[in-house]
Amino acid sequence: MIFVLVHGGWHGGWCWRPVAERLKAAGHQVFAPTLTGLGERQHLLHAVESPETHVADIVNLIRWNDLSDIVLVGHSYGGMIITGTASALAERIRALVYLDAFVPTESGQAASDMAPPGRAAEIAAAIQPDGTITPNGFERWAASPERIAWLRRMCTPHPAACFGKGVALSGREREVASRSFILCEAHNPSPFWQFYERYVDDPGWQVHRLPCLHDAMLEMPEELTALLLRSAA
Repeated sequence: MIFVLVHGGWHGGWCWRPVAERLKAAGHQVFAPTLTGLGERQHLLHAVESPETHVADIVNLIRWNDLSDIVLVGHSYGGMIITGTASALAERIRALVYLDAFVPTESGQAASDMAPPGRAAEIAAAIQPDGTITPNGFERWAASPERIAWLRRMCTPHPAACFGKGVALSGREREVASRSFILCEAHNPSPFWQFYERYVDDPGWQVHRLPCLHDAMLEMPEELTALLLRSAA
C-alpha cells in the first residue's frame, strides 16, 4: 500500500519518521512531505496565504508521483489538508485517516471555526505582527521533558491564515468509502473530542482511541502503525 502522511501545525515531515520507518519495514511505500513554509521549508513561510497552499502541496505530490490507492493520513491541522485533497482527488484515495484531527464538512469551514472558544482565543492571542503563530502547547503534545525540549527545537512558526481560512470542498471527499478517526484520549480537553463523539456510532467510520497525548506518532508509534494498517485494510 501507499501511505501519504500529512503533519499538523508547526510540525514537519520529520515528526512521522518513527511511523514511516515501521510502515516501510512492513513493505509499504511512504511519503511524509513537509508542507510549504514549515520545517526545512520555513524560508517559504510568507508564501502561504491559506490552507489551499498546503492542499496543493499534497495534490501535486500525488499527481507528480502518479500515486493511487492511497491511504491518506492527517494529524491535527492536517485533517483540513487531507479533506481538501480528497475533494480534488477522491478517485486516487483508498482510505482517509484522521489522527486527532479537524474534519471539516463544509466548504470554507476554518479550523478556528471548529475549535473551542478557549483554544481559538489562545491561537488568536499568539498571532505575531508578521501574521504567523509561534509554536505553543507542547505539554499537550508529548509527555516527557526530553521530547518536549526536542519539539521546541524542531517546530517552526505557522501562518495564522491557515487556521482562520478553510479549504474548498466539492463534496467528492465523501466518495472515499474508508474513513477512520483516531482519538488521542490523554489530549483532553482538545478540539478533537467533538469529532470522536460525532463518528463513534457512525457505521461509515472506524473509530479508535490511543491512550496518549496529541503527537501519537511520537508517543505511540508502534500502536499507531498497527491502527493505520488496520484502517487501510
